[in-house]
Order: sequence, then structure tokens, then C-alpha cells
Amino acid sequence: MKRYDTLLVGLALTAALAACGGGGSGGGITPPGNGGGGATPTPAPSPTGVAAQTIGIALPSGPMGTVNTAPYGTVGGFTQQTYSQVLAFAPGTTVTIKNLSSTNAHTLNVLSTSAFPASPTLSTSSSGTNSLDGSYASGSIAPGGSVTVTLATAGTYYIGCAYHYMISPSMRDVLIVSPSATPGPQATPAPSSGTPAPGGGGYGY
Repeated sequence: MKRYDTLLVGLALTAALAACGGGGSGGGITPPGNGGGGATPTPAPSPTGVAAQTIGIALPSGPMGTVNTAPYGTVGGFTQQTYSQVLAFAPGTTVTIKNLSSTNAHTLNVLSTSAFPASPTLSTSSSGTNSLDGSYASGSIAPGGSVTVTLATAGTYYIGCAYHYMISPSMRDVLIVSPSATPGPQATPAPSSGTPAPGGGGYGY
């Protein structure tokens, strides 16, 4: 009889422990991403735009793509969101020009205030000013580097990269400085072009 009693007590304790183990935050297996104890799933990389008041630059032959925007024609290599687009900021805005490439230097040069020139003289040196005008040149911006410029005067500025304006697809764009201006539609790059890494970098172009 004693052996039977011992068996019953053992079964009762086992049942009690099992009941206790299922409650609270420490029991059972937590499904992934359910907030408890397990590893947090890593989201798939997705395109990320540049920060506010920033112009991102990279080769349009990569993820940024090109877009045909009337009346300017095909533009590419410059964005204030994620992919190539006509740029627009209010007068007086100070913007950061950020090189999104991990391999190539780029520039932002004002080429004209009326149209894209066929064969401009392009300098990789800075114009020596932090205020955008008809002769502004950022100078060479190293991969991942940046410079700032104040958009002091309203107008339409045709811009390009001194290194990549004369190649195809051309790294050129239009920067509209106006209180009422809005950015143009973004390019839709080919699926094979890939996407930038989170944080706005890693274009590799």
C-alpha cells in the first residue's frame, strides 16, 4: 500500500509542476516574432530614401534608374527620396548633398539655368561657395561623403556630375528652387538592378 501511495503522490506532483510550467511568461515555446525570448526576425532589405533636406547622388545605371520627365527629358542620378527624380526645394533651404555610392566619387555642378548643355566644361573642384548659384560646383564628393549648400536664389538649375555627365545614361537632373515646387515622380528601376541597403547607402555605383 505504501508503494501505491508513493506512486500517487509522484503523479500528483508531476501534474502540478506541468500546470505551473504552462503559465506566466517563462513557460512553453514562444513563436518567432511573438515578443518573448525568441530571436527577432530580420526584415528583408528594402529601398530607403535619403534624409529630409538631402539630395542623394549615385549612378543612374544602378538602382536609382532614370525617368523621363516633361519638359526636361531623361534625368537620373539625383534624388531627394529613393530613385531618380526632378528635385524641388524652397528658397533658403540648406541641403546636404550625399554621395550614396560605395565606390565612385561624384559631384553636383550647376551646368545652366536654361537647358542641358551638349558639351559643358565640367570641374571636379569646388566653386568655393556654400550658396547655390549659376556657377556652383560641389567639388569631388568621396563615396559616402557629403557637403552642404544653401539654395539662396529661386530658379531652375540644370545640374550634372562632372565625372558622369557625358556617359550614358547621363548623370544629370533639374533642381527647382521655388516656394511652390514639388519633387517630380521617381524612376522605376529595372528589377535586375537591385535595391540599396537600408540606411540609404550601399549603391556601389
